[in-house]
Amino acid sequence: MPLAAHVDPRVRSVTTTDRDVAHALIRKNYKITRLEGSGPEPFVYSRAVSGETRFALCRFEYRRGRLLTESEPAGFLVAGGVMAGRLSLRTRDQEIRVDPGAPFAFPSHEAKVMESFDLVLGQVLLDRAAVERELGAMRLAAPGGLRSTATEAVSAAMARYWSELVVHVHENVIRNDAAMASSLVRGSAFRSLVAAYLETFETNVVGVGGDDGVTPLPSTVRRARDYIEQHAHDDIGVVEIAEAARVTPRALQLAFRRHLDSTPMAELRRARLRGAHGDLVMADPTLGHTVAGVALSWGFAHAGRFAAQYTAEFGRSPRDTLEG
Repeated sequence: MPLAAHVDPRVRSVTTTDRDVAHALIRKNYKITRLEGSGPEPFVYSRAVSGETRFALCRFEYRRGRLLTESEPAGFLVAGGVMAGRLSLRTRDQEIRVDPGAPFAFPSHEAKVMESFDLVLGQVLLDRAAVERELGAMRLAAPGGLRSTATEAVSAAMARYWSELVVHVHENVIRNDAAMASSLVRGSAFRSLVAAYLETFETNVVGVGGDDGVTPLPSTVRRARDYIEQHAHDDIGVVEIAEAARVTPRALQLAFRRHLDSTPMAELRRARLRGAHGDLVMADPTLGHTVAGVALSWGFAHAGRFAAQYTAEFGRSPRDTLEG
């Protein structure tokens, strides 16, 4: 059978023994500008993703043969670990041969070339926009946008901490239906991964209030954004968001305009788009999941308008995500 889907509803997975099909899937899932792959038979490719909108774990397998890809930066911060095989990375400024078992950060802000042989790769994906929003609550900032500045962990101790945390998230959160049903548990897992990523890998993050002149967001805006993130799937509007932020709707509108150059409803729409994106990533069209159904569940009644907003936000159509 050339193409098979995983049966675990918590995991979006695909497996194929057809190299051409595998290459088409890789091009669809990543911002590939060049791809070369070859090797002996039997061949197997598989990719399994589990998680939610803000974070996910991915297992990527390209067994037997060589795979070379050149790709553009994606909307995720990605940390990986080679589980089997060999992997090297090359950017404009550096070339890295990844040691098996050692966690590393993928280059986050420039094109990269990856070359692998008989690779099995574990990955942690953190939504870049969600991480940047979290920085404000941590009294941190990333002028010019968050990016990794080195691939290796800062120390062996932090590498172990990161690896153990990833195992915990996989075993006790993602594989636990009750835990994944809790927004508090998912939020805690996400924040733990963000904090560990920032401590384990070098980034351009700085503390607020220093010479960089970055000002932390006021508590009103932080409370509103936290409420929006936690209740994006609920029937809420400006009044409910303002109540959660402990200000009047007018004051909330002014605060969002001043500090975010946005509005509460625009932030809510983006949060719902992220939620729909997460559902589309995890959905399976062979089980009857549709773009229109996911859109409607997140409050988007007009499928065409949803598709346009989704494409503007994520750089690809919702159908491509569903079928990817």
